[in-house]
Amino acid sequence: TAPPEIQIDVKAERLARGSRISHTNSMLVLSASLVGQSLVVNYVREPLGLIHEVWILTPAEARQAPPKTP
Repeated sequence: TAPPEIQIDVKAERLARGSRISHTNSMLVLSASLVGQSLVVNYVREPLGLIHEVWILTPAEARQAPPKTP
C-alpha cells in the first residue's frame, strides 16, 4: 500500500507521524522505498494505536521466538 498506510499480516494499519523504520543494517529507511515488499518486522505502537517504530529483521532474527510480554 502507499505510506502512511501499511499492512501487517492481513490487517491494514497506519504509520504515525514521525515514525521510524530501521533496516537490518540499523540505518533508517523511508517508508516509500518499501512499497510492495513483504518483510518480517517487529514494531511498537504509540498510545493512539498507530505504528511508531518498525525494525526490519534479519533472517536469523526472524527465526527466533518473539519476546514474551508480561
